[in-house]
Amino acid sequence: MSYDEAFKTLLISSNAKLNLELNHLVIKQDENIAKLFLKDINIIVLESLQISISSALFNAFAKYKIILLTCDETHSINGVFTPFLGHFQSAKIAKEQMNVSAQKKAILWQKIIKNKILNQAFILKKHNKIEQSNELINLAKKVSLNDSKNIEAVAAALYFKTLFSVSFSRDELCFENSALNYGYAIIRACIIRAVCISGLLPWLGIKHDNIYNSFALCDDLIEVFRASVDDCVLKLKGESEFLSKDDKRALISNLQSKINFNGQNYPLNRAINHYVANFKNALLYEDELKIVKFDD
Repeated sequence: MSYDEAFKTLLISSNAKLNLELNHLVIKQDENIAKLFLKDINIIVLESLQISISSALFNAFAKYKIILLTCDETHSINGVFTPFLGHFQSAKIAKEQMNVSAQKKAILWQKIIKNKILNQAFILKKHNKIEQSNELINLAKKVSLNDSKNIEAVAAALYFKTLFSVSFSRDELCFENSALNYGYAIIRACIIRAVCISGLLPWLGIKHDNIYNSFALCDDLIEVFRASVDDCVLKLKGESEFLSKDDKRALISNLQSKINFNGQNYPLNRAINHYVANFKNALLYEDELKIVKFDD
């Protein structure tokens, strides 16, 4: 797959001018100039509000399937630029996707949630929370079609309170949640890119269904990868709700963490590409949805 060539994620946190020059991204900051092959880039995070971009470069981002993330005044990710119609058979694939049966969606969601909970159990075991890890494994066995009993929520409550603290809440304004949200946003961007390239409609989810969400399918697919971010956040030490540049670099570098997919180890960003391709074939055809596992 040609899009597997892209492997770089850029964080631009100070004033800069971005231009296009012979299939290269040119970054000018004061007297410093950097050039990078566009085909090597998969995500760019613009943290500074003082960055200018040429229209020719936007066109090149679309051509090379590069995801652009913007940040607000608090340096939190708040926007995404994504390529449109990234597959030569987009119309055909979209029609097939819209005709997928409710039963198949229910089966796939069951598999996704089982996979998610088992990955959460792996992280707890990795951090010597054996009893709670076993509880999650038992919960995973209870996930039914479409997770009709909402076992996902039961598992999440146990998981996060074990991982961080009994008083922890995902609604709390704290360092852990800031880091989790940032890390999830980076992985979500990779999934958006892979979904657009696959030709699937990113807004047509199998479970998430919100008329205001343009990336519902991507929010379905991120579930099996979330625990990799959780594990990364545990290694960070923050004293406020704000992330340092080093924290952000660590969360971006998590894209290079090892993931086992279909019997092979890949960096996370490439595992996402393979997983989305496999999901597409499982959704539209008769392929089996493979399991995502984390490396020991």
